Amino acid sequence: MQTAIFVYQPTLIKFSTSESSLQLCRMDADTVLLSAGDTAQTIVPGIYKIISSQEVLIGGDSSAFDVIVAFNKTDIPPPPPSRATTSFAPLDASAVQAFLTIAEAKAVVNP
Repeated sequence: MQTAIFVYQPTLIKFSTSESSLQLCRMDADTVLLSAGDTAQTIVPGIYKIISSQEVLIGGDSSAFDVIVAFNKTDIPPPPPSRATTSFAPLDASAVQAFLTIAEAKAVVNP
């Protein structure tokens, strides 16, 4: 499962997951580890992703961020929200697509 978070202003985001050692990855920046259970992080503007096996619940002031989820690791991530296109201008769509794509994901092919 791929969760992308587009953060437009500094905000506190709450994460709830049953998995341990998930990574909150920021495009072109450091990674933060998320523990199982409920945690909260103050997040600065940017584009983030979490790769998980289970659903990650995300809460907070929804006017400060958008979340998109691809439920299958082999799916192409959905395009960024229109608000991200204007907020992070100029937004390099191919760079965002590459960041959100899971490199080790393998597509299943029918013989």
